Amino acid sequence: MSFEKYYTVFKAYSDIYSNEYKKRIKTLEPLLLKHMTPRGKVLDLACGVGGFSFLLEDLGFDVVALDSSESMLEKARKFAKDKMSRVEFVKGNAENLPFEDNSFEYVIFIDSLVHFEPAELNVVFKETARVLKPGGKFILQFTDLRELLPVLMSGQVVGTEYWISRVLPDPEEKTVVIEFQSENDHFRIRFNVWGRTAVELLAKLYFRQLHSEKLNEHSYFQVYTPKK
Repeated sequence: MSFEKYYTVFKAYSDIYSNEYKKRIKTLEPLLLKHMTPRGKVLDLACGVGGFSFLLEDLGFDVVALDSSESMLEKARKFAKDKMSRVEFVKGNAENLPFEDNSFEYVIFIDSLVHFEPAELNVVFKETARVLKPGGKFILQFTDLRELLPVLMSGQVVGTEYWISRVLPDPEEKTVVIEFQSENDHFRIRFNVWGRTAVELLAKLYFRQLHSEKLNEHSYFQVYTPKK
């Protein structure tokens, strides 16, 4: 149940030139511009194929991007070559960031909570606070999967090529296995289930919240600063 398949088949995460990926950027670009002032050094945490890294570079930021997936980084570096980008792509673990304390003015963490269990995300948040400069900003965007689960289970969410055929939450709804089906194949992915309340309680250990807003029915954009 690897995320590699998931990110391969959905262009919103794998192809920065696709309409699906461009829609994600169009939604978040004005919010990033509003809250990321002045320009500075940014860590794009769990960067994937680097679409938001390139956006911020184009906007005048000095960007370092980190991901644990070599295949995603390979795609990011190919896009970087096409764009003649100078973004530094680093393979690494979000729970053990290979950077000095107080290295960045900003850390962005876009749509990646589903990869982390509670104990793991606790460490990620702690590490994020460590590498941020005093007064720096942690930019977080996530889907409230706990809110979204009933919609998924009712079968209302349908993709262009793949659709959701089964939704199998564990008894405590801490994780959910979602089966994606197309006319030719199917695959399953296990997601960690995060709701807004749980995210905010965990973030409160290391950060002070500066801003929070609902992007759509199940998605949030939040800004934090470290408690230091």
